[in-house]
Amino acid sequence: MNEEKSSSCCTAQNASQTGACPCTAKAKNDINTHFTLALVAIVFSCVGGFFSIAVALAALILSLRAQDLAKNDLLAEAKTVAAWSAAFSWLTILIAILPIIFIFLFGGAILAALGAILAAA
Repeated sequence: MNEEKSSSCCTAQNASQTGACPCTAKAKNDINTHFTLALVAIVFSCVGGFFSIAVALAALILSLRAQDLAKNDLLAEAKTVAAWSAAFSWLTILIAILPIIFIFLFGGAILAALGAILAAA
């Protein structure tokens, strides 16, 4: 009644079978593909005005490609593609947030310049 199931994860009791443990076999292919970050980048690009949606979609495609490479045991390529996915995701988030930051910091100056341009016309 107190026996462990054979499908359970490897423990210290059966350490001799660690090579056959499905947990360690799966853990070797677990890399961060930045899939969630790519989805957040897509949301930010949609909210931020659609001008960076192409970069966000590229990040999502690269993230999915990294997952595919990891499943095929091509870990070096998967890590490289995942790094590019993260770079494109952060670039998208930066592009989407930068105008909001500029308006928050320099909103008064922007409105004064627009008022001066309209007054001169």
